[in-house]
Amino acid sequence: MTTTSFKCLNCGAGIHFNPDYGKFKCEYCLSEFTEEQLNKGYIDEAGDIPAHEKEHLVNYHCNSCGADLVTDDTTSATFCYYCHNPVILSGKLEGEFKPRKIIPFKISRDRAQELFMQWAGRKKYVPKDFTSQSQLEKITGVYLPHWRVEANARLDFVGEGRETRVWRNGNTEYTETKKYEIVRKGNLEINNAGASGFDKIDARLLNGIGPYDEDGAIPFSMGYLSGFYAEQYNVPREDVEPMVKQDLQKYFGYMLSEITAGYQQVIPQKKEMELNLKNWHFSLLPAWILTYGYKGKTYVFAVNGQSGKSFGDLPLSEGKVFSTAGLIAAIVFSALAIGGMFLW
Repeated sequence: MTTTSFKCLNCGAGIHFNPDYGKFKCEYCLSEFTEEQLNKGYIDEAGDIPAHEKEHLVNYHCNSCGADLVTDDTTSATFCYYCHNPVILSGKLEGEFKPRKIIPFKISRDRAQELFMQWAGRKKYVPKDFTSQSQLEKITGVYLPHWRVEANARLDFVGEGRETRVWRNGNTEYTETKKYEIVRKGNLEINNAGASGFDKIDARLLNGIGPYDEDGAIPFSMGYLSGFYAEQYNVPREDVEPMVKQDLQKYFGYMLSEITAGYQQVIPQKKEMELNLKNWHFSLLPAWILTYGYKGKTYVFAVNGQSGKSFGDLPLSEGKVFSTAGLIAAIVFSALAIGGMFLW
């Protein structure tokens, strides 16, 4: 497959989307372009991309951890942002992998590094080089694939609501039970339900930096990938659908309990829910990813590229833990020794 390698319309240097400016900025001549201006400069009168600007977009496959990375064919070698091992050419990015929407980065690399330092700097027992400059330079902007779907639930609920009151008058106890008929029928809709289409990152990590504001999603434009990595989905829709249905059934069940609340007791007599999913597609969501290998284990830290929400795992430096424990033990021993001197 061929696609465009975006270049500055003024000087021809490589250009990428800059989250700080919300525009495409050339680092050489400092020119700035909106998406509309950039695309207009690349589309010819026939509505096609000029042939001399077309280049192959290729995938690199990491043989160590299995991640797929997307870059242009001018790159002969790169590193895997999960395990930092060299990666080699694997497949192609083709039609079925073209996303419908994308949420562009709003958090810059510098800001992502600041958020990481704020998060990790509060931890006492991390390895010394965990927050080093060389480590920070490994933070990588990645667009992650996420399956999206429109959901509609037709609800038909009939039940009985009860309110019970108990009181005493003298030696007599009275119980009053009021019964109410509850009827709830209608449609509930969600425009952007979904789940991750990528299983190389722990779902707990992705959930930790969510949610994303879907109002910020725009029609997919290749230009926004310039300067970032982009992942293909490796979890097909057929595998995601049962999980999405299960989550939606739980959510709509919760919504039903909300709209039938207000009674001491609700006794269902009829409870039907017809769930329909339509317009499946996948979007690319922005994240800054930083990985750290320590004692044979890989730790991953992520920043939501739209909101800045952070989440991750921390390695524990055994040396720092033992040093602290030794210091505490020495202080306790000294205190006991001094106390013993006074006792004698």
